[in-house]
Amino acid sequence: MRRLLWFALVFPALCYPAEISLQVARHGDSFEVEAAAEFEAEVAVTWEVLTDYDRLSEFIPGMHSSRIVSRDKRKVIVDQSGDAKLLFFSFPMQVRLEIEEYPYERIVSRAIDGNFKEMSGSYTLEARGRRLLLRYTGSLTPEFSIPPLVGTMLVRNTMEKRFGAMVDEIVRRQRLRDLPAVTPSDSVS
Repeated sequence: MRRLLWFALVFPALCYPAEISLQVARHGDSFEVEAAAEFEAEVAVTWEVLTDYDRLSEFIPGMHSSRIVSRDKRKVIVDQSGDAKLLFFSFPMQVRLEIEEYPYERIVSRAIDGNFKEMSGSYTLEARGRRLLLRYTGSLTPEFSIPPLVGTMLVRNTMEKRFGAMVDEIVRRQRLRDLPAVTPSDSVS
């Protein structure tokens, strides 16, 4: 049993803890995104991952850096950089986000600097017993040009990977919390 649990923790990508629903629509140069996933996790663990701004680049694909610039009560300023890739297309992304936290319910962000004309998003958390429904809605208009035939696929691919990685990290941390404590006598057997 311990080996099976260890395997599930070490290889979370193989365990697909949640089915992700994702929709992307393009309106001219802008993109609207809606994503949702329901999975087993506590609200506190989910909140911890979503607000772990300084470590997001450790588990979000394509994010090279993420760091808190300032924090004042519910408002956080975060600088992020990375890229979005699809086939041989690569687009650099630089953004300074102003984030408002409404603990354990909602996180709202908007770009205040960077290479987006407009970028805003919102995560909402809804507890359902031991399960949690995580939703993301966002809108973005990059300053850089994205070819029409590639744009929606690029945004969809990027958001699917990033939202999926966020969910995977939440589930991974929840599983670590759920592990039974190992005592010295347990490790001898």
